[in-house]
Amino acid sequence: MQLPLLPSHAVASVFLVLLSTATQTYAGNYFHGVTAANSAPNSGAYRCRTQGEWNDLAHTAKSNGFSSIRVLGFDCNALEFASSAAAGAGINVLAGIFFSGSVAGSSGQIDNEVQAFRAAVGKYGVGRYDGLTIGNEATDNPGAIASKVSSVKGYLRSVGINTPVSTVHTWVAVRDNPQAFCSGDFVGANAHAFFDQNVVGSQAGSFVYNTVVPSLRKACPNKPIMVTESGWPSRGASMGRAAASSGEQYAAMKSLNCAAKNDKSVVIYAFEADDQTWKGNDNERSFGLFGKVKFEGGINNAC
Repeated sequence: MQLPLLPSHAVASVFLVLLSTATQTYAGNYFHGVTAANSAPNSGAYRCRTQGEWNDLAHTAKSNGFSSIRVLGFDCNALEFASSAAAGAGINVLAGIFFSGSVAGSSGQIDNEVQAFRAAVGKYGVGRYDGLTIGNEATDNPGAIASKVSSVKGYLRSVGINTPVSTVHTWVAVRDNPQAFCSGDFVGANAHAFFDQNVVGSQAGSFVYNTVVPSLRKACPNKPIMVTESGWPSRGASMGRAAASSGEQYAAMKSLNCAAKNDKSVVIYAFEADDQTWKGNDNERSFGLFGKVKFEGGINNAC
């Protein structure tokens, strides 16, 4: 059955209202969702997360107050596994198509994965998906990325799927390339206070909501904003004033959660569900939250 087609501004407005409401579903947690890698946690090599591990992640996310999981790519059958897990837990998915290199060189892969997304919508329902992103910090020309986002959006609309479509890049890239990265149904930006090097963990919320968000609003007026990654590492080298430790990680997540409470117009995803020890350095390996950062009875009660 086809869905009624809505103009782009209406899709964006409905998207923002629905996600802002969903963010408040679980008392005390003002993050909308959590980003999850397709690899199993604490694995020295990249190992695909199983259906059972996705199920555990989805239930852990819900019990900690999150209402969505962000999937970074469709490898490892992640779209199907995450969608099934989310449906079982009663939460949603922000689906992300990942590609490396150029849009032109990855066009066939992207198109195939758009078809996989269409099939998933048919199976799990359009309401299961908070959005679809094409690329995560992709290195191709911004204009080429924007053009692909537009073509994917046009195709999905033509088959009756009104899921909001955009891309994701660093907040600095979005700020500096508004003609390209503000053209989707929403603005998707990764924003980690840690890498700014001038803030401590307790200032992470202020950095995102008082520095990053105003910059995005200026670059992309009247566009819904989704901060698709924001977190803090628990190990590794310091970045200027920013220290990587479990205490600073907790302070950062508490600060982000409380800042999100005060600005519900912005959708924010915590980064990331669990440690990914296959990554290249201790900072990148240690952004994991579950089993390390206490949300229920901790962060969720802090503000």
